[in-house]
Amino acid sequence: MLRKVCVPALVLAMLLAAAPLGAASSPLDAIVADLDKKIVAPSAVLMEASSGRIVWERDADRPRPIASVVKIMTLILVMEALERGDIRLTDVVTASEHVSSMGGSQIWLEVGERMSVADLVKAVAIESANDAAVALAEHVAGSEAAFVALMNKRAAELGCTNTTFINATGLPGPNNTDCLSSARDVAVMSRQLVRYPQIHQWLTIWIGDVRDGKNILTNTNRLIRFYSGADGLKTGYTDRARYCLSATAKRSGVRIIAVVLGVPTSAQRFTDASNLLDAGFAMFEARTYAPAGTAVGDVTVARGVATSVSAAPAMDLSVVGLRGQHGAVEVRLELPRHVQSPVKKGQVLGKIQAVMGGEVVAEADLVATDDVPRAAILSLLRRHMAMLIRSLFSLAEPRNVNGG
Repeated sequence: MLRKVCVPALVLAMLLAAAPLGAASSPLDAIVADLDKKIVAPSAVLMEASSGRIVWERDADRPRPIASVVKIMTLILVMEALERGDIRLTDVVTASEHVSSMGGSQIWLEVGERMSVADLVKAVAIESANDAAVALAEHVAGSEAAFVALMNKRAAELGCTNTTFINATGLPGPNNTDCLSSARDVAVMSRQLVRYPQIHQWLTIWIGDVRDGKNILTNTNRLIRFYSGADGLKTGYTDRARYCLSATAKRSGVRIIAVVLGVPTSAQRFTDASNLLDAGFAMFEARTYAPAGTAVGDVTVARGVATSVSAAPAMDLSVVGLRGQHGAVEVRLELPRHVQSPVKKGQVLGKIQAVMGGEVVAEADLVATDDVPRAAILSLLRRHMAMLIRSLFSLAEPRNVNGG
């Protein structure tokens, strides 16, 4: 059975040398007002990723063509299929005739050519390759049409009410049709994709390759090279969509997502995104309430060499909030009263959560800080005998009774 212990954040902060989080102040209003002047994009959103809080927006719900930014959803479905075990990075995919018929940005897959899922994901993440995206779609769902149905279903599940996909690439469709989405919906999908840290191993490659170095890939997102902390996500361009970008960066425990759609020039989309990211980092800060590796509780170990083991967060328990706020944060520990030996260092014992207003805003696993091997039977007998003797001596001690 788990013990649930609630610790006021201020108390835990004193114990772990962490500071409480902070409440809106006027400089934040000035930052917002500055964005109103600086940002050129007709549709844009600035989001803090851990909470999904949007702190600045412009025409955020208008459906617009988003070109290759569509591939955010393509990658979400691929990462989810990998997580479920439906596909593997080592799977080898054979390019179909449909795959080889793609236009726009591509790696020129030929009919019958074989390529691993890992290399196809790399080509989509770096070069925004349309043929690689469709090859992945067919591998996950059997056909691009079936994959598009999954894309629309997943968008609806995420609450993206202004999004309609017609393909896995973002290329213009027949009869002047396009994949449509809004800045808000793109931010929501972007937040979902960054839940998979593995995706950044591809998104952050500036110059990569496939086919054993025969094909060089160059990242279409220049922020990866020129903006500190940038690690994603996707660019897009068609004549109707104009220049689009969903950008994300992480600094000091804070992740910001910036979306700009319909920007008139490529250079301006990166300027707009940089300005939004700058504003996000100026607005938000992360405060750590329980550093990774710092013991916050103990659990009794049954039949162990040691009688207890300390539990510590596997990662920092941090809460991201607006600078200058001082909100009430409650820290909850969920630990069992005892565990059976042997215990391995790093073994998950429970959870630690940060709660604001009744909502869990951050959590981390609590793990054992040490190995506790199972004790030998002779050692256990000695321990029990010692406990029995101490108990008997305690009962035999004379009591000092004061009369009145």
